[in-house]
Amino acid sequence: MSLHYKNFYSAKSFACRVYNLYVKIIKHTQASNEQYKFRDDLHKYHDAFNFKDYFMIQIKPKHCLLETNRKL
Repeated sequence: MSLHYKNFYSAKSFACRVYNLYVKIIKHTQASNEQYKFRDDLHKYHDAFNFKDYFMIQIKPKHCLLETNRKL
């Protein structure tokens, strides 16, 4: 085998290893995100509103534009 072929094979092997590691990390991250989302969804409390129900909202100044606060 020539030196050029060995270098090419080594680079190709390294690229395959890096890609396989990348795929493994992506799969692990997706599985972790799915578990996190599932656990988070278990603790959510969903409200059901009926027609003509009353509820109160709180508007914080840091989330509103200045013109909006003046109009309120």
